[in-house]
Amino acid sequence: MSAVVGVKVSVLELRPGMYVGRLDRSWRETRFLLEGVLLKSQQEIDELQQRCEYVYIDTERSNIDVRPLLFSLATRSIPGLPVKKIRPQTKVMTARMAEQDQELLRKELKRARQTYSDTRQYIDQALQDARFGRSLDTARARQLVAEMAQSITRTPNAMLWLSNMKKRDEYTSIHCLNVCVLALTFGRAMGLEAKELETLGLGALLHDVGKMKVPLEILNKPGKLTREEFQIIKLHTLDGYNILSAQGDISAEILDIVVSHHERIDGSGYPCGTQGDFIDTLSQITSIVDVYDAITSDRCYHDGMTPHDAMKLIYHWAGDSFDIELIDAFIQCLGIYPVGSVIGLKSGEFGVVVTATEHANLRPIILLVTDSQGQRLDIPKLLNLAHPKWTKESNRLEIERIVKSTEHGIDLSAIVANPALI
Repeated sequence: MSAVVGVKVSVLELRPGMYVGRLDRSWRETRFLLEGVLLKSQQEIDELQQRCEYVYIDTERSNIDVRPLLFSLATRSIPGLPVKKIRPQTKVMTARMAEQDQELLRKELKRARQTYSDTRQYIDQALQDARFGRSLDTARARQLVAEMAQSITRTPNAMLWLSNMKKRDEYTSIHCLNVCVLALTFGRAMGLEAKELETLGLGALLHDVGKMKVPLEILNKPGKLTREEFQIIKLHTLDGYNILSAQGDISAEILDIVVSHHERIDGSGYPCGTQGDFIDTLSQITSIVDVYDAITSDRCYHDGMTPHDAMKLIYHWAGDSFDIELIDAFIQCLGIYPVGSVIGLKSGEFGVVVTATEHANLRPIILLVTDSQGQRLDIPKLLNLAHPKWTKESNRLEIERIVKSTEHGIDLSAIVANPALI
């Protein structure tokens, strides 16, 4: 299977300035001589609309801003998936609605912080138990997954905000916790029932227990792994399966997530090279969020990328590594400005996205951390960009770009860890 080029879009969404990298059919069926075209006229668009149903847009080679395109995808219903559609931005948001959104977030964060902390302590202990061959407290795991699912049901972005407390030297345990948060958030957006959410959450929380059998010098190696070392790393899926199956109280569905979270739909994954629909949907969900968290995290051998860049990269892999409809649903779930994104305003100020409100996905709640001169604020300010105060022309705040936190010395983990800021 050839690599998917860019973002899959309906031909009805084509605009001049988009670069079409691939069609849903052979290029020979069109009048275009070369494979790949920068759309310059309505005539070229009409040609593609007559011949194709969808195409793939190369966002890097296009001459237009990619954000409106991604928003179009994020708010599009996905045939065959029971995904709750994100509401588009409304024209008017009252001050009361904005204040209610912020108050709901504050209340949920108080409860979510305790659950997140308890689960962090649990996974630290569970990984230690796995390393030394002790039994895991799976009853406690189920209780914590249920608490996280309840928090996400009440206010999804509270747990997502806390998942940005990442430290390079504590990657494995935090990664397990954050994959669980992301999986539950994604699963809830897809309309999974409570039992399926519990299975998904437990599988995601425990997906990497097998890494405790990997020698630390390989697991924490800062440089490139040798072929032999990578073969050892790949054993962690089978080791995790064996550790948990020995417990005697872990379902086959959870074990499948643990053993299959590195499988890819084109058969290029491991340990079995399973392909397509033979990979269970819950395993596919876990594999998507596993990759997303990994590439947005600082690790011993690389710095994490922005959520926005991670989304673009995962889109590029869709069709080969991941199911295209599931990737579309994942983008729909997290939105254009995922929680934790560091954004620059046109005013020159910088802030961190805390949550996209239910009423206005393009105007999220942010924590403003610098002034227009780039100087750190002594006390960061929580702003709801959808509040009428910030949407009037005379005082309008607009997002201009997404940046890496390191570019402006913003310690995202420290900000999220401070409960006094929100």
